[in-house]
Amino acid sequence: MTTTAQFPPATLTGAASGPTVAVCAGRVLLLAGVCFGAANLFQWSVVSGASGLHPATLGLSWPLAVAIFFTGLFRLRRIGGEAARRVAGWSRMAVFSMIAAALALAAASGMTGDWSLMLWNSVATLGLYGLAWLTAFARARRPGMALIGLVALGGAALLSTRIGTADQYMLQASTLALVALLPGLWLALGRRL
Repeated sequence: MTTTAQFPPATLTGAASGPTVAVCAGRVLLLAGVCFGAANLFQWSVVSGASGLHPATLGLSWPLAVAIFFTGLFRLRRIGGEAARRVAGWSRMAVFSMIAAALALAAASGMTGDWSLMLWNSVATLGLYGLAWLTAFARARRPGMALIGLVALGGAALLSTRIGTADQYMLQASTLALVALLPGLWLALGRRL
């Protein structure tokens, strides 16, 4: 009798019932880290002049990143069972709150005529992300969650010192690697924070 290896192993996915909430959350964090980290690296390459692309291309990166993220989220939700549906709901709420922050900054920019306020969107989104992780820590009491929240808030604070420069986008991409990409990979591999 031959046996075939199952990937991912049943211990990571909760056997036949599908992946656990933690594994699904890891997959979504990994997706978010890649999509939004890449968008920030693209922004950096345009603003710094490294890519040689016209600044008008900056308007493409965020709509594309959000579209790719939601497409990936839909696929992960479809293949991940009940746990993935729960995580997808949280993820949609988080992304929509970040979009709401961007729209609030756009409204403030429109009312004041100062469109440089939009540059603060990076700080606002990392701040919201950090607060979400600290809220999760308050509920679950897992030190890794507090660490991620504090790193995100520290990244937001550091970002606020570089507003309007190309460094802003590189710092956000780096912070996203630390607070989304790496924790996402960790959780997707079935480990705990």
